[in-house]
Amino acid sequence: MSEYFTLIWKCFFFYFVIIFALRLMGKREVGELSVFDIVIYLVMSELLALSITEADDSIFKALVPLFTLAFLQILLSQILLRFQKVRDFVDGKPVILIDHGVINQKAMRKERYSIDDLMTQLRDKNIGTPEEVAYAILENSGSLSVLPANCNHMKYPFPLIQDGVMHHEVMDTLGVNEAELLKLCKANGIDKIEDCFICLYQKNGYFMLKKAPSTSKN
Repeated sequence: MSEYFTLIWKCFFFYFVIIFALRLMGKREVGELSVFDIVIYLVMSELLALSITEADDSIFKALVPLFTLAFLQILLSQILLRFQKVRDFVDGKPVILIDHGVINQKAMRKERYSIDDLMTQLRDKNIGTPEEVAYAILENSGSLSVLPANCNHMKYPFPLIQDGVMHHEVMDTLGVNEAELLKLCKANGIDKIEDCFICLYQKNGYFMLKKAPSTSKN
Protein backbone atom coordinates (compact mmCIF):
# COMPACT_ATOMS: atom_id res chain seq x y z
CA MET A 1 0.00 0.00 0.00
CA SER A 2 2.88 2.34 0.81
CA GLU A 3 4.13 1.98 -2.77
CA TYR A 4 0.91 3.57 -4.06
CA PHE A 5 1.18 6.46 -1.61
CA THR A 6 4.79 6.98 -2.72
CA LEU A 7 3.68 7.00 -6.36
CA ILE A 8 0.91 9.53 -5.64
CA TRP A 9 3.33 11.71 -3.65
CA LYS A 10 5.83 11.70 -6.52
CA CYS A 11 3.14 12.66 -9.03
CA PHE A 12 2.05 15.64 -6.92
CA PHE A 13 5.61 16.71 -6.21
CA PHE A 14 6.90 16.53 -9.78
CA TYR A 15 3.74 18.22 -11.08
CA PHE A 16 4.65 21.40 -9.19
CA VAL A 17 8.36 20.97 -9.90
CA ILE A 18 7.80 20.90 -13.67
CA ILE A 19 5.50 23.94 -13.47
CA PHE A 20 8.21 25.82 -11.55
CA ALA A 21 10.90 24.74 -14.04
CA LEU A 22 8.80 25.82 -17.02
CA ARG A 23 8.13 29.18 -15.38
CA LEU A 24 11.87 29.62 -14.94
CA MET A 25 12.43 28.99 -18.64
CA GLY A 26 9.96 31.71 -19.66
CA LYS A 27 6.65 32.03 -21.48
CA ARG A 28 6.38 30.71 -25.01
CA GLU A 29 3.44 29.39 -26.96
CA VAL A 30 3.64 25.78 -28.10
CA GLY A 31 3.77 26.87 -31.75
CA GLU A 32 6.75 29.12 -31.01
CA LEU A 33 8.95 26.42 -29.47
CA SER A 34 12.32 25.95 -31.13
CA VAL A 35 13.88 22.55 -31.82
CA PHE A 36 16.07 23.02 -28.75
CA ASP A 37 13.03 23.78 -26.56
CA ILE A 38 11.25 20.65 -27.77
CA VAL A 39 14.31 18.48 -27.06
CA ILE A 40 14.57 19.93 -23.54
CA TYR A 41 10.90 19.24 -22.82
CA LEU A 42 11.08 15.69 -24.18
CA VAL A 43 14.13 14.87 -22.06
CA MET A 44 12.47 16.42 -19.00
CA SER A 45 9.32 14.36 -19.49
CA GLU A 46 11.37 11.18 -19.85
CA LEU A 47 13.33 11.94 -16.67
CA LEU A 48 10.13 12.57 -14.74
CA ALA A 49 8.52 9.38 -16.03
CA LEU A 50 11.52 7.33 -14.92
CA SER A 51 11.66 9.05 -11.53
CA ILE A 52 7.98 8.41 -10.84
CA THR A 53 7.99 4.74 -11.82
CA GLU A 54 11.35 3.60 -10.41
CA ALA A 55 11.43 2.02 -6.95
CA ASP A 56 14.09 4.37 -5.58
CA ASP A 57 12.46 6.82 -3.19
CA SER A 58 15.12 9.50 -3.71
CA ILE A 59 13.78 12.40 -5.76
CA PHE A 60 17.04 14.33 -5.88
CA LYS A 61 18.34 12.11 -8.67
CA ALA A 62 15.62 13.59 -10.87
CA LEU A 63 15.85 17.16 -9.57
CA VAL A 64 19.54 17.59 -10.43
CA PRO A 65 19.23 16.78 -14.18
CA LEU A 66 15.85 18.53 -14.35
CA PHE A 67 17.17 21.88 -13.14
CA THR A 68 20.41 21.38 -15.08
CA LEU A 69 18.31 21.21 -18.25
CA ALA A 70 16.32 24.27 -17.16
CA PHE A 71 19.56 26.19 -16.57
CA LEU A 72 20.88 25.07 -19.96
CA GLN A 73 17.73 26.32 -21.67
CA ILE A 74 17.92 29.70 -19.89
CA LEU A 75 21.61 30.02 -20.77
CA LEU A 76 21.02 29.25 -24.44
CA SER A 77 18.10 31.70 -24.53
CA GLN A 78 20.41 34.48 -23.33
CA ILE A 79 22.99 33.51 -25.96
CA LEU A 80 20.31 33.56 -28.67
CA LEU A 81 19.25 37.05 -27.60
CA ARG A 82 22.80 38.36 -27.93
CA PHE A 83 24.06 36.61 -31.05
CA GLN A 84 22.04 36.71 -34.27
CA LYS A 85 24.10 34.04 -36.06
CA VAL A 86 23.62 31.55 -33.24
CA ARG A 87 19.89 32.35 -33.22
CA ASP A 88 19.67 31.75 -36.97
CA PHE A 89 21.48 28.41 -36.59
CA VAL A 90 19.32 27.14 -33.71
CA ASP A 91 15.92 28.61 -34.62
CA GLY A 92 16.38 28.99 -38.38
CA LYS A 93 15.26 31.94 -40.50
CA PRO A 94 11.79 32.93 -41.71
CA VAL A 95 11.35 32.42 -45.45
CA ILE A 96 9.27 34.46 -47.91
CA LEU A 97 7.02 32.10 -49.89
CA ILE A 98 4.93 34.79 -51.63
CA ASP A 99 6.31 38.19 -52.63
CA HIS A 100 3.63 40.57 -53.98
CA GLY A 101 1.54 37.78 -55.45
CA VAL A 102 4.47 35.77 -56.85
CA ILE A 103 5.06 32.32 -55.34
CA ASN A 104 8.71 31.49 -54.62
CA GLN A 105 8.75 27.89 -55.85
CA LYS A 106 12.44 27.44 -55.09
CA ALA A 107 11.90 28.37 -51.44
CA MET A 108 8.89 26.05 -51.23
CA ARG A 109 10.91 23.10 -52.54
CA LYS A 110 13.73 23.85 -50.12
CA GLU A 111 11.34 24.00 -47.16
CA ARG A 112 9.35 20.98 -48.45
CA TYR A 113 6.20 23.09 -48.36
CA SER A 114 3.57 21.91 -50.84
CA ILE A 115 1.17 24.08 -52.82
CA ASP A 116 -1.67 22.31 -50.98
CA ASP A 117 -0.21 23.46 -47.65
CA LEU A 118 0.14 27.00 -48.96
CA MET A 119 -3.37 27.26 -50.36
CA THR A 120 -4.86 25.71 -47.21
CA GLN A 121 -3.14 28.33 -45.06
CA LEU A 122 -4.29 31.14 -47.37
CA ARG A 123 -7.89 29.95 -47.29
CA ASP A 124 -7.70 29.70 -43.51
CA LYS A 125 -6.90 33.44 -43.54
CA ASN A 126 -9.81 34.24 -45.90
CA ILE A 127 -7.52 34.76 -48.90
CA GLY A 128 -8.49 33.13 -52.18
CA THR A 129 -5.46 33.62 -54.44
CA PRO A 130 -1.76 34.51 -54.03
CA GLU A 131 -2.43 37.75 -55.94
CA GLU A 132 -4.18 39.09 -52.83
CA VAL A 133 -0.98 38.65 -50.79
CA ALA A 134 1.81 41.18 -50.33
CA TYR A 135 3.96 38.75 -48.34
CA ALA A 136 3.49 35.21 -47.07
CA ILE A 137 6.24 34.25 -44.65
CA LEU A 138 6.99 30.78 -43.33
CA GLU A 139 8.02 31.48 -39.74
CA ASN A 140 10.57 29.57 -37.66
CA SER A 141 7.71 27.90 -35.78
CA GLY A 142 6.30 26.46 -39.02
CA SER A 143 3.29 28.78 -39.09
CA LEU A 144 2.52 30.94 -42.12
CA SER A 145 2.21 34.70 -41.62
CA VAL A 146 0.26 36.46 -44.36
CA LEU A 147 0.27 40.22 -45.04
CA PRO A 148 -2.64 41.06 -47.38
CA ALA A 149 -1.89 43.42 -50.24
CA ASN A 150 -4.87 45.69 -49.57
CA CYS A 151 -3.93 46.54 -45.98
CA ASN A 152 -0.18 46.15 -45.89
CA HIS A 153 1.82 49.19 -44.79
CA MET A 154 5.24 47.56 -45.11
CA LYS A 155 7.42 47.60 -48.20
CA TYR A 156 9.53 44.74 -46.85
CA PRO A 157 8.61 42.41 -43.97
CA PHE A 158 12.03 41.89 -42.40
CA PRO A 159 13.88 44.52 -40.32
CA LEU A 160 17.03 46.21 -41.55
CA ILE A 161 18.20 46.57 -37.95
CA GLN A 162 17.20 44.32 -35.10
CA ASP A 163 18.47 44.82 -31.56
CA GLY A 164 21.42 46.89 -32.79
CA VAL A 165 22.49 44.37 -35.45
CA MET A 166 22.28 45.13 -39.17
CA HIS A 167 20.72 42.51 -41.46
CA HIS A 168 22.96 42.70 -44.50
CA GLU A 169 20.78 40.38 -46.61
CA VAL A 170 17.83 42.73 -46.15
CA MET A 171 20.04 45.77 -46.81
CA ASP A 172 21.30 44.24 -50.06
CA THR A 173 17.74 43.42 -51.14
CA LEU A 174 16.61 47.00 -50.53
CA GLY A 175 19.82 48.58 -51.84
CA VAL A 176 20.66 50.34 -48.57
CA ASN A 177 24.24 50.62 -47.28
CA GLU A 178 25.58 51.14 -43.76
CA ALA A 179 26.27 54.86 -44.27
CA GLU A 180 22.66 55.47 -45.31
CA LEU A 181 21.38 53.51 -42.32
CA LEU A 182 23.55 55.50 -39.93
CA LYS A 183 22.26 58.74 -41.49
CA LEU A 184 18.67 57.54 -41.01
CA CYS A 185 19.40 56.63 -37.40
CA LYS A 186 20.81 60.08 -36.63
CA ALA A 187 17.83 61.72 -38.33
CA ASN A 188 15.63 59.82 -35.87
CA GLY A 189 17.67 60.81 -32.81
CA ILE A 190 19.71 57.60 -32.66
CA ASP A 191 23.46 58.24 -32.53
CA LYS A 192 24.68 54.71 -33.34
CA ILE A 193 23.29 51.70 -35.16
CA GLU A 194 23.94 49.67 -32.01
CA ASP A 195 21.42 51.92 -30.21
CA CYS A 196 18.62 51.10 -32.67
CA PHE A 197 16.18 48.48 -31.39
CA ILE A 198 14.40 47.95 -34.72
CA CYS A 199 14.27 49.54 -38.17
CA LEU A 200 11.52 48.66 -40.66
CA TYR A 201 10.95 49.84 -44.23
CA GLN A 202 7.35 51.04 -44.66
CA LYS A 203 5.39 52.69 -47.44
CA ASN A 204 5.54 56.06 -45.71
CA GLY A 205 9.24 55.81 -44.89
CA TYR A 206 11.33 54.12 -42.23
CA PHE A 207 10.10 53.13 -38.80
CA MET A 208 12.81 53.29 -36.14
CA LEU A 209 12.76 52.64 -32.43
CA LYS A 210 15.60 53.45 -30.05
CA LYS A 211 16.77 50.91 -27.50
CA ALA A 212 15.46 51.48 -24.00
CA PRO A 213 18.09 51.87 -21.26
CA SER A 214 19.01 48.52 -19.73
CA THR A 215 19.06 49.96 -16.21
CA SER A 216 17.07 52.77 -14.62
CA LYS A 217 18.28 55.15 -11.98
CA ASN A 218 16.05 55.82 -9.02
